Amino acid sequence: MKKDTTTLVVLAFTAIINAGTPQLRAAAVPATEESWFLARTQALYDGVTAGNRAIWRGTLSDDCIITDEDGHVYDKAAFVETVRPLSKGFRGDIRIKHLTVRMLGTAAASVHYWIDEHEDALGDRLHTVYVETDTYRRESGMWKMIAAQVTVVPADLKPVTVDKRGWPALAGSYRLGKGPLGPISHAYLRDGSLYWGGDEQSAKLLIPLSPLVFFVQGSIHTIVFVRNHTGHIAEALELHKYNEIVMQRIGGAG
Repeated sequence: MKKDTTTLVVLAFTAIINAGTPQLRAAAVPATEESWFLARTQALYDGVTAGNRAIWRGTLSDDCIITDEDGHVYDKAAFVETVRPLSKGFRGDIRIKHLTVRMLGTAAASVHYWIDEHEDALGDRLHTVYVETDTYRRESGMWKMIAAQVTVVPADLKPVTVDKRGWPALAGSYRLGKGPLGPISHAYLRDGSLYWGGDEQSAKLLIPLSPLVFFVQGSIHTIVFVRNHTGHIAEALELHKYNEIVMQRIGGAG
């Protein structure tokens, strides 16, 4: 999610608090402290959808480091600039869930939680879950966020209705690497659906996104089947963490 739609920061990392301080151990969390962190975190994310920069400006330490869900890293001034109201026609709601606090003595705290985001983007309804960790330091008696990082919780994509008549040609075996010893993956056609895996028993459902592009259920992987100049399926590409893994077809209908 981008800030010009619903902005969602991607927060949290572990920061070193006060160089030279003896190692701090997690302590019991007073109910008042946990309540404060829950209320403040919810207020911060209410500020995301409303474009309320003041709540962020008052919470972030001057030397904070913020990492968003796209891997962008911000200092305080740069991050505050990303907080702006949703565009016309967009609506969003963000709920903070399962917040836990780990106190490190009285000087620092680690705050971990889940972010349940619902967004209406000009009639398209989006639902995304994030997990975040924030690190706070006590400054002049007040809690200030010094580091934050968030990541998207993986979820299966919804299937797209496609023409399945070409699916039998996708079933077959695919080998990683050019040599004979590379691991082999298989595309299985079973009961009108395609599955992908090292063996039929453990193979996972392929969720169609287009006739030749599939999301692997329960993973973060996408499989793209590629035709050669004659129109036959020659290879499969596995899109994995922004990389392409090429697997040559070695058997099957093609």
